[in-house]
Amino acid sequence: MKVLREGIATAGLLFITLTMAKFYRALPPIIATHFGASGAADGWGDKSSLWVLVGVTFALYAALTAVPYLPERFINLPVRAEQRAAAMPIAMEMIGWIKVETVSIFVWLVWSTVSVARGFSTGLSPLFLPVVIVVELVMVVLTFWRTMQAGGSAST
Repeated sequence: MKVLREGIATAGLLFITLTMAKFYRALPPIIATHFGASGAADGWGDKSSLWVLVGVTFALYAALTAVPYLPERFINLPVRAEQRAAAMPIAMEMIGWIKVETVSIFVWLVWSTVSVARGFSTGLSPLFLPVVIVVELVMVVLTFWRTMQAGGSAST
């Protein structure tokens, strides 16, 4: 499963890189830089702002890749000490899926921004927010359920 997650996240990074390489020069100097909740573009700025999205994507990918290599004492899990060994692999898998979700969100944003700038769409899909919220909630619920199944009931 780890290979699948890494493959998806890496494909997202490759897609963003190729999108920028192919379309950046042809973009108008001013592009949409913000989309409202409805998906309509409501903020405009220099096309170089797209590089910020690309940079943030790569930085988040790197940070989330580094998490499993941190000493365990830096990772706070809301489980009892005796449950930590069972909960830690589940938490690391969740971090891997968060990486996939994060890269996917930025792929969607970069592609939508390029599409709007090129005149192929008028804004971010109205499905963007609902999809992001549902995917994140499902991931959290499944992780909590798996942790409970592994004997890692939350404690306060």
